[in-house]
Amino acid sequence: MNLREILPIWWAWQWRVIVTVLLANLTIGFLLGFFGALLGLSKESLLIISNLLSLAVTIYASIYFLAYVFERFHIYVPRELDEYRKAAIK
Repeated sequence: MNLREILPIWWAWQWRVIVTVLLANLTIGFLLGFFGALLGLSKESLLIISNLLSLAVTIYASIYFLAYVFERFHIYVPRELDEYRKAAIK
């Protein structure tokens, strides 16, 4: 594959991840800030919690949308090792 074939696939995946993570982080930050202030949590603990939640959301969104793009572009990923061997022989 060359860059002209890979770039649309990468962009179809990447923009979805960027938008989802941005919106999720804004929501998480707002809710943690609001409820953290009500509960009297320190800024350091809120920062740690928000970073961990942001990491979890980013990983989940990245994997979810990668699978979505694979399906959309009909990129076949064999599930068993025998299928890899069969593909290599062809």
